[in-house]
Amino acid sequence: MDNFRRRLLSGGAAGAAVSILNACAGPLTMTSTTKVPAPQLDDLYARTKLMCFGRYAVELPAETEQIMGFQEIAGGFKQFALVDYRGPGFLLQSEWEKVTRHGRPDSQILTPISDGPVQGAKYMWFYDMEYARKADLRLLRGAIPIGPTLYLYRGMTIPREKITADDLFRDMTGIMRGMRSWGGKSVPREPGVCIAGAFIHEPTYRFREIMSSGFAFPSMPDVHFSVMSNKNASTQDENGIGLLESVRLAQRDAGVLGLLGGYPYTFLRRGKRTLHGLWEGEEVLSRSTRDQALRFEWQLVGQTGNVARPAHLDISLSTRVRNNRVGAARTSAISEEQAVALWDRLLEGVKFRVAVPGATAASVALG
Repeated sequence: MDNFRRRLLSGGAAGAAVSILNACAGPLTMTSTTKVPAPQLDDLYARTKLMCFGRYAVELPAETEQIMGFQEIAGGFKQFALVDYRGPGFLLQSEWEKVTRHGRPDSQILTPISDGPVQGAKYMWFYDMEYARKADLRLLRGAIPIGPTLYLYRGMTIPREKITADDLFRDMTGIMRGMRSWGGKSVPREPGVCIAGAFIHEPTYRFREIMSSGFAFPSMPDVHFSVMSNKNASTQDENGIGLLESVRLAQRDAGVLGLLGGYPYTFLRRGKRTLHGLWEGEEVLSRSTRDQALRFEWQLVGQTGNVARPAHLDISLSTRVRNNRVGAARTSAISEEQAVALWDRLLEGVKFRVAVPGATAASVALG
């Protein structure tokens, strides 16, 4: 099971912003959900486009710029510029040199760099230390060029979990066969995942998937919107705590610690919010009392391994973002009322790109 803890991505694709969970007082109550129309919202959405990442698609204003964040399916794929390595064999050789360079004289190559498992790809097996050899924790590395990018697959046999070398090689082969170059301008209409530079046809839904993307708006340079999904994460113990309870605990901790000024956020809206009749999540819309930045968050704690209701689905919007830091900009391009209206429009626009098992019709962008 993937124990990767969900991350709150506000302020862009890669930057984890200061969250409302950082540390406040008072019971949780639901404030007004009345939507205030934003004067520029109709103009902003006069022209829209569908943008995708992972298995998701988001309806966004035509001006939107996308910044792909963390992306992983099964053991891949880390990305490298093809011009930097001249081909998959050179990349694998570099990976092996990293192992030996870090002082691991007990590392052992099991197979030389070999062609396959699909045309243009190469792979190798090795142990990276003596403990791995004794426990038969064999490492598999595979590299494949897709367009101008090299994609690196990483896997490891785990005998106690019955993950064999045949399993890993079969998985890598299936994923590589499903890969094709994708420039982001069109939206694929088949099952699979969109990653930076490539689309992977994948109709089995059996792999671990962690996908995230950030979105920026040139006409509102301080406003950043982001989405992150982790299908196979743990929902046990603290990983199963929802957003509202997390805020309550942060409020309690602020009181216990006696933070000067108390909990540094005021709430515009908070409560349960279901999207598309499927995702029974929770949202908290807040303003920082320190830098006046808006931090809007919606989270779903779903079911581990359920593609329709992933273990963790986190959606965020922040204002006053500069250099990927929330609160760093002194002013914002939009008012509080406009931000709430934009948030509602963006949030409802997050859907599956095409249908997945268990999805509702309302949760699918391309029916």
